Amino acid sequence: MNFKYRARTSDGEITEGYIEADSQKNALNSLRSRGMIVINLNSNKPDKIPVKSVINRITHAKIPTKNLMIFFRQLATMVQAGLNISSAFEIICAQEKNKSFKNSLLNIKNMLERGVSLSQAMSQHNEFNALIISLVEAGEEGGLLDTALEQVATLLEKQENLKNKIHNALFYPTFVIIFALVVAGVFFMYLVPKFKSVFESMNIELPAMTANLFNFGEYVINNYKLILISGLGIIFLIWILFSGKFAKNFMDRFKLKIPVLKNLIFKSSMARATRILSALISAGVPVIRSLEMAENTAENIVIREGFEELRHGASRGVSLGDASKQAGIFPVLISQMMRIGEETGHLDNMLERVASWYDQEVDTQIKNTVSLLEPVMIIFVGLIVGVIALSIFGPVTSAMSQIM
Repeated sequence: MNFKYRARTSDGEITEGYIEADSQKNALNSLRSRGMIVINLNSNKPDKIPVKSVINRITHAKIPTKNLMIFFRQLATMVQAGLNISSAFEIICAQEKNKSFKNSLLNIKNMLERGVSLSQAMSQHNEFNALIISLVEAGEEGGLLDTALEQVATLLEKQENLKNKIHNALFYPTFVIIFALVVAGVFFMYLVPKFKSVFESMNIELPAMTANLFNFGEYVINNYKLILISGLGIIFLIWILFSGKFAKNFMDRFKLKIPVLKNLIFKSSMARATRILSALISAGVPVIRSLEMAENTAENIVIREGFEELRHGASRGVSLGDASKQAGIFPVLISQMMRIGEETGHLDNMLERVASWYDQEVDTQIKNTVSLLEPVMIIFVGLIVGVIALSIFGPVTSAMSQIM
């Protein structure tokens, strides 16, 4: 059987060629006996990909980013240490606790032993998106698979950190609002009826605010099932409406007009897109293909359209600096850094610097937003408590003044 290999010699140079052997294991041992560190070893005519792997692609659940990040970090370390891919997969599978992901890794390991390339095997499993597969494929073609795997792990780590920062910023106001609603619900369900019966027994004339509060509480008690079902129905209806393409596009454009959130959304999206573009270009993926993937991974339609115009301009031969300026969505900073990167031949480094700068801006924006939300939430809760207190203690004060 004829095998195609790519390996690193004892001098550190990358070499590739073909070797005859009865099996992949014998071919691997033969190359190692020559003092080579094997990076990739595939059958010259790979087996067809089984139908089972296609079924796995549909049935497997999405794996958490953290699992993927740890997997690629471990795989990169083992490949850098000189371990072949198949053995590395065997070690990782032995300690993987997620059953679905473990089955996928075992399936990939079996495909590798039949001579299928790593990128091709990964493409049959939905745990690995097009971005990851392109980076791995570029690493295989360039003889720098270990570097590409490390790059994937770093990219996933930075994306996860960015996502966690945004989620942490939204946690505080979400918690306060839910807590306030729960407290108000308990008040209306259990305390309002008791206060109402006390005031009625005392024949106290209720102020308009107190009377309206009691009427609202009575309505909530009598119709809480309807209110709950209606609330869930409205949420479901909104989810259905905004899952459509038109509504999603509208919301994406609307988000970039909200005073406090627009900068956070824009900067986080730009950080993600420019870092992906930097990683792809650094791995040797063609610029047009890199722009296409950055466009597909952009979460906001406005930024996606900006990258689409950038890609069209680059395909016509326009420099990225000029094309980004013509797109209109990109700030002057990105246009200038792209121009400098093209002129110096370090476009990937310039884009990584842009992404890092936007990361810092996102951190600052999140801190400022949280600092602004804290007094707003205090005022929100204070208003609820104030209205309840005035409604309840107002009649009590009035009754005491009449007695005295």
